Amino acid sequence: MKTQELTALVKVELKKLYRAPMNLAVMVLMPIGLVLVFYFALSNSYNDYYPVPGMNHFEYLMPGLMGYSVIYMGMMVALSLVEFRQAGLLKRIEITPTSTATFLGSQIIANMLIATVQGLLVLFTAQLLGFEPRGGMAGLILASVFLAILAISAVGLGLITAAISKDTGAAGGLSMIFILPMMMFGALLAVFDETTLTIAKFTPNFYVSESLSMIFHQDKISDPIISKNLMILSAISLGLVIVGIQLFKMKKTT
Repeated sequence: MKTQELTALVKVELKKLYRAPMNLAVMVLMPIGLVLVFYFALSNSYNDYYPVPGMNHFEYLMPGLMGYSVIYMGMMVALSLVEFRQAGLLKRIEITPTSTATFLGSQIIANMLIATVQGLLVLFTAQLLGFEPRGGMAGLILASVFLAILAISAVGLGLITAAISKDTGAAGGLSMIFILPMMMFGALLAVFDETTLTIAKFTPNFYVSESLSMIFHQDKISDPIISKNLMILSAISLGLVIVGIQLFKMKKTT
């Protein structure tokens, strides 16, 4: 994999954001809109199972919303790759010096950058609405690492979806199969008991939600659970992207 080619492809992916205003609007408005919906719906709701006394339901869900804004990217990746395949762009890449590994690597890196920005947009919007995160700069950096690694999971799921989808309609529908469980369980929307917690542990964004909650709600940056969650998330993300790449490489020209 050539670094120069990889960097160039990443720049091309990022340039699409301002060359296609609709893409940029989705990237910016989706996380902001998500925060606003949950703020107006849940900021006056309180329960007794929150980690911090006096916390409202919107504040409790903030870490989960940050991770969910990233996971939703899996659908965008799947739709984009299916469109590339239908337009014959992937076949054209095959006859250029650019390898499949370089192309997919650029997708991963570009989406890691975009995902981190989207997750932080959720946080900064919430701050404007009164949310006061703990953890300081160290917590913000650690949160960015979690979001970037979660983006690898999203790309992996996008690759898997694109590999088994014949068109964009199918890709959109199949994406919801993994998005909905991650929204309900991984984003902390569910009230956890033994069963729901077990289900949640199969979703990569759960480890982000739990860790970011410990950082921003309780300022427990050095808690061993955070390190453990980071390792589990990394393993899940690596596994998903490897499976996704292998499936996509087999199906990309069909």
